[in-house]
Amino acid sequence: MAQGNSISTDAPMQQSASGEDMRLGMSLNDIHMSISRAFHTMNNTTRPCARSLGLGQGQPRILSYIAVHGVSTQREIARFYSIDPSAVSRLLDSLERGGFLTSVPGRDRRTRALDITEKGRHALAAWEDECRRVDRIMFRGFTSEEEATLRDMLERVRKNMADELEAGKKHE
Repeated sequence: MAQGNSISTDAPMQQSASGEDMRLGMSLNDIHMSISRAFHTMNNTTRPCARSLGLGQGQPRILSYIAVHGVSTQREIARFYSIDPSAVSRLLDSLERGGFLTSVPGRDRRTRALDITEKGRHALAAWEDECRRVDRIMFRGFTSEEEATLRDMLERVRKNMADELEAGKKHE
């Protein structure tokens, strides 16, 4: 039976070249897993609201981007969120079918311009109310300084990873 956040010492152990403990399963408690678990718990908390608005996973962030940046292309959205353009295309198609976005055809599907509709604005306003509610829950017991520090650190983590992705693309 698993207990708390501890890893069993019975796991096969290896040593890295630097002498680091490399027990199998150590990633269960690393920072990657901590961020992943927090992200998935947050998504599970907000999913009922998204569904009630007629929005699927990932769609509110698309509406947010377009509300802030104005008429946008699939490529701009994909670059901003570091996600595959084909995934963005599926999200945009669904949002457009749902009446949350409207598009103006471009040279091809990837260059069409998209804008938020009144229905999209109303859904986004309700979504942002939900996000503020969830933020209050997430930061319960945090000082404003701790909240600002966490936000800053997460942005630095995101930037490091985005830089790594970009460097990898240059080497492909």
